[in-house]
Amino acid sequence: MLRTPRLLTALIATVLLVAACGDDGSGTGTEGSATGAKLTMYAFSSSPAEDAVLRKAVEDYNKQGRNTVELKVLPEYDTALTTALAGGEPPDVFYVNDNKLPDFGKNGVLEPIGDKVDNPGDFYETLKQSFTYKGTYYCAPKDFSTLQLVYNTADFTAAGLKPPTTWDELTATAKALTKPGHPGLVLAPEFYRWGAFMAQAGAWPTNDDVTKMTMDTPEMRTALQYVTDNHKAGWFGTPASVGAGWGGEAFGKAATSMTIEGNWIVGAMKNDFPNVKYAVAELPAGPKGKGTMSFSVCYGVAKAAKNKAAALDFVKFLTSPDEQFAVTKEFPVMPSRKSLADKWLADKPELKAFVAGGDYAKKSVFVPGFSTAIDTFNDGIQGLAKGNKQVADVVTSTQKAGTDILG
Repeated sequence: MLRTPRLLTALIATVLLVAACGDDGSGTGTEGSATGAKLTMYAFSSSPAEDAVLRKAVEDYNKQGRNTVELKVLPEYDTALTTALAGGEPPDVFYVNDNKLPDFGKNGVLEPIGDKVDNPGDFYETLKQSFTYKGTYYCAPKDFSTLQLVYNTADFTAAGLKPPTTWDELTATAKALTKPGHPGLVLAPEFYRWGAFMAQAGAWPTNDDVTKMTMDTPEMRTALQYVTDNHKAGWFGTPASVGAGWGGEAFGKAATSMTIEGNWIVGAMKNDFPNVKYAVAELPAGPKGKGTMSFSVCYGVAKAAKNKAAALDFVKFLTSPDEQFAVTKEFPVMPSRKSLADKWLADKPELKAFVAGGDYAKKSVFVPGFSTAIDTFNDGIQGLAKGNKQVADVVTSTQKAGTDILG
């Protein structure tokens, strides 16, 4: 349900030597023609309904008669994919989470096809950068999500409140909605939620090309201190502090009036808390303006695939405007093509804030091995939320952890 990223570590490292196997893209053998190829696609399950839509897309492609695709929706996706890659028999097309792209790029298991799909300039730039490693754009994003402010409309009406648009207003709103056992805002104590405040303050853990740590800045300290102070005051809380597993659960159970989550919360609310009335607003602007984070998945083609031309043909089909709209139409995940935004929103205008975030979202992708620094950062953020760590110490420890990785 949540797309909170975790990097592949030891498993993916076994793939490096195998990556050079298979078709070299020279245009000979089955590579020379997409006609009649038999392809395999690996995907992970998001929900039964979304799985059904993907299966229909595969069926529609197969009916065109150029190639035949066998879809495998796998419960232990990462293990199955890595085993297939390492064994020299990779699927032709497979899902790649944005946070895992650097590992795949480093190990050379992906064929770069990002610019080979139709109208590649139509995709959001942040998403393209999420699937770029060392200057190579590997794969086109299939859809995306952003973080925004989800709020209980009944609580806001009762308190005479409007969605906050600045940090000061967010603090005042959270304070007004707080009562015993019910913080005004609940968010997970981790980089992949607090990072939105960093973006709003003009801060980020690294520079844009992820070659240098940039934790030790006034902007970073401002962002961390702001969220910390609100936790200390009791206006902000963590899911655990109200007996919930994530922000959406806390929100659905009326343990808070606001949360910061991605558009995956729409399905969770519909399924688990259908009677809760809510709305979505863009996150309040910080000292440097609006800021949020994006999360995405792309369609990867294996470097060792035996039918690269056919695989590319299939990916072109999946990322075509008509097909992408059909796949995302019934779900809260958003089309990664900018040209589809208005059409997608036509029957779901209440989700406009999530789409708006695509224009200014920060990618949540770094470099291979950076998960260690994120783990250090998350440990510090958890301490800040609990009140047993200081901002200066978290800045120092994360700066060091990241420098040890980046050099």
